[in-house]
Amino acid sequence: MTLKNKEAFQKSIRDRKPMDVWFLGEKVDDLTKFPPLAASFNALSKVYELTSDPAWADLLTTDSDLIEGPVSIYTAPIRSAAEANRKTQAARALAEVIGCCTHRCTGSEAFAGLGPCCYDMDQDLGTDYFKRFTNFMKYVQENDLSCTATVTDAKGLRTLSPHEQPDKDAYVHIDEYREDGIVISGIKVNQTGILFAHEVVIVPTTAMKAEDKDFAVACAIPADAPGCTYVLGRTPQDKRFFEVEGDIEGIDLGKNFADHQAFIYLDHVFVPKERVFMAGEWKYAGRLLNYFTAVHRLTAGGCKSGGLCALCGATSLIADMIGVNKAGHIKEKLGEMVITAETVYGLSMAAGSLGFKHPSGFWVPNPLMAHTCKYQCTWIPFNAVRFAREIIAGTGETAPSEIDMRHPVIGKIVQKEFNPGNPNYDAFDRLRATRFVEHMARGSNWTAMALHGGGNPEAARMMAIRFADWKHMQDMVKVATGMNKDPEFVQKTYENIGQKKGAVDTLLDLPVADK
Repeated sequence: MTLKNKEAFQKSIRDRKPMDVWFLGEKVDDLTKFPPLAASFNALSKVYELTSDPAWADLLTTDSDLIEGPVSIYTAPIRSAAEANRKTQAARALAEVIGCCTHRCTGSEAFAGLGPCCYDMDQDLGTDYFKRFTNFMKYVQENDLSCTATVTDAKGLRTLSPHEQPDKDAYVHIDEYREDGIVISGIKVNQTGILFAHEVVIVPTTAMKAEDKDFAVACAIPADAPGCTYVLGRTPQDKRFFEVEGDIEGIDLGKNFADHQAFIYLDHVFVPKERVFMAGEWKYAGRLLNYFTAVHRLTAGGCKSGGLCALCGATSLIADMIGVNKAGHIKEKLGEMVITAETVYGLSMAAGSLGFKHPSGFWVPNPLMAHTCKYQCTWIPFNAVRFAREIIAGTGETAPSEIDMRHPVIGKIVQKEFNPGNPNYDAFDRLRATRFVEHMARGSNWTAMALHGGGNPEAARMMAIRFADWKHMQDMVKVATGMNKDPEFVQKTYENIGQKKGAVDTLLDLPVADK
């Protein structure tokens, strides 16, 4: 089979082996029926539904080099600038529908990092990682599996390297090297959508030293593999999920789609050799992250712009409801909000367009532009959130509950209080839009993901500094000011500026395919 529809995806999740999942001190037996996970299950189900919809085919499917028939873009490599741009467009469009993480992006970004890195290791070390990786990707495509990338380790004391940690489980590491595979242990945290993934793709979280050899590991395991324990994280509204029953449809949740975060503890998990893509090659851990983050942080601009557009829609709708839509300061704030959406979208599209072809055949987005995109995603969406909360005038924090609005005794009073006074809308309409804004602003992890998802501001800033060509920029000034008048230096500087077409990035040691 190739593409799964919604029903096939849901069945595949129900058919998994029992998993060791915990929340609020209790074990969760059926993830698909657990209220705090309902919106997350809905979100990924919607992504599968749209992927099998002919109207979305050009956006969410592509031809495969490995199998016949169309496959999801989330199981395929990025092979061109056009495909990188499509990834941005898909992230934006899906975010406009579900207003949260797609649950499938990080897995595809792990592929985007592993492909080039495995190829590099094979060329330099004589390993066979690229063949293993492409065989795994073929398996994922044949079964249209949802994969999640686990990058962030627990890290322990940040001043210590992985090998120096008093508890080795602070970083995922190799316990045992065997002829038929490896045994790994450790903790990966902040994992969005992991409980509904079919496969967990593990990659390093940082560059390594020689002493960190056992922590340089990349591999794939089934989400229901023995030895995996998951603990679901909390959100400000997780108790509201238990209110949905009978007449209470869940308006206070804001929308029917959301994501979840959990951490995974790996306790001596065996990984077969064919699923191991790095095992001790510590020099390549940083390079893998260079490839991975270039795509991962490109995607941030797409998904954040989509969420921002949905936030713009909800905010402007409330402005219409309560009659302030024509006020100058309201229009100004709405304008700032949509400009924010277009800014991060444009940076993401530029990163894809200005990338390069790797010898493996993978397309790598422009690293400097991708990290710039993610850096902006950690800042300017918060301005939009502030404007949204300002425009809806505090109701995002003080609105009554759906339960009270439907109550047989006080319901009419509550509806009177929250009625916008606009004949085109009633109190329930206003509550729906208000809760949507609340969900995006504080009820879910959307703002936290804008800040930390795909890397926090400092991580993006550090990578931007690395991929900026500082010598090139200094040479410009040396010529412009006459500091260096050597004709050969001047001519060479002008040639470099022209050849780079005004760009100021460098690819460091990343190999580029011969055009």
